[in-house]
Amino acid sequence: MTLERVWLRVQQFAAKSAHKKTVLRPSQERLLHLLRDRHDGLAPAEIWAALDVTKQGAAHILAPLLKTKLVKRIGTRKTGRYVLA
Repeated sequence: MTLERVWLRVQQFAAKSAHKKTVLRPSQERLLHLLRDRHDGLAPAEIWAALDVTKQGAAHILAPLLKTKLVKRIGTRKTGRYVLA
């Protein structure tokens, strides 16, 4: 999925929940750009390194993206990767 489609999904999601506004933080935007460029996805450790954050920091960045289904996890707990949904 291209980043443009993801942005369209963000806008559609925002339109559906007019009382709740979805705002992407700069780190979330960077992560979406990284995932767009890496079609095979990113492992959690690669996300931490690329964004220069801790495990917990990466979890805070990923949680809203997973909740809105912009990003999904594929694979097992040990070999899982994050990709654009």
